[in-house]
Amino acid sequence: MSGIDSGSAFRSAGPDKTPRGRLIAALLVAGSLGTIAVIMAALLTYLAPPAPQPDVQADGAELSLTNMAEAGYFAPVVGPGGPGVLLTAAQPSAPPPAPAVRPVAGFAKNSKVRPSRIVIPSIGVSAPLTSLGLQPSGAVQAPSKSRPNLAGWYKHGPEPGETGPAVILGHVSTKRGAAVFNRVKDLQKGRKIRVVRSNGTVAEFTVSGIEQVRKDAFPTQRVYGNVNRAELRLVTCGGVLNAKDHSYSDNIIVYATLSAKRAR
Repeated sequence: MSGIDSGSAFRSAGPDKTPRGRLIAALLVAGSLGTIAVIMAALLTYLAPPAPQPDVQADGAELSLTNMAEAGYFAPVVGPGGPGVLLTAAQPSAPPPAPAVRPVAGFAKNSKVRPSRIVIPSIGVSAPLTSLGLQPSGAVQAPSKSRPNLAGWYKHGPEPGETGPAVILGHVSTKRGAAVFNRVKDLQKGRKIRVVRSNGTVAEFTVSGIEQVRKDAFPTQRVYGNVNRAELRLVTCGGVLNAKDHSYSDNIIVYATLSAKRAR
């Protein structure tokens, strides 16, 4: 028989009690504890609930303008619009956007002249205008939905082409389909808007900016506040559609400045 002990390869040698052995054992224990700590930290991070994120609306409750501003809802100023540009609301205190081109002086005030048609070549609009007053609630009237290609001018404000902020409203859609301002959201800085007046003169405006705002955060001062030049605002609906009563969550607002006049 051979002199090899067949069990020697599997027999425990016992603990090494030398200083070198004790150091190795201590390092192994420390390494094991460190690995466990790392694993536990990773598990706690994974299992922890996510941090709350700011939102414009929480649990269905409307937020104040202050909270909306803190949540980053507002841009610093009214944006230029255009293809691929997300429409956002400007801060409530932001002024109307600066003119895209050099403004011209407005028409002299003439109580016998009324706006009769609006033409926006870039989005295929050519529509008659009617005058709009106020509802009993104090809100501005809207054009009749029975005439989807009809837009309306707010008659208690300046006439388009005269000094001040003239306002024209139109529907984006009705239950029957697209309406006169369906493509207003596609306008951008530099586009032209023409308003034909009842005496044959034409006021041509150049778009300076466009924004989309929640209806409960409508920038009344920016839209209706006095200005020292002839400007125009287009107002329509946008955002989320409530199909039950065919109402929208937002308004889309276009700002433009008088840039040319044509006589009869």
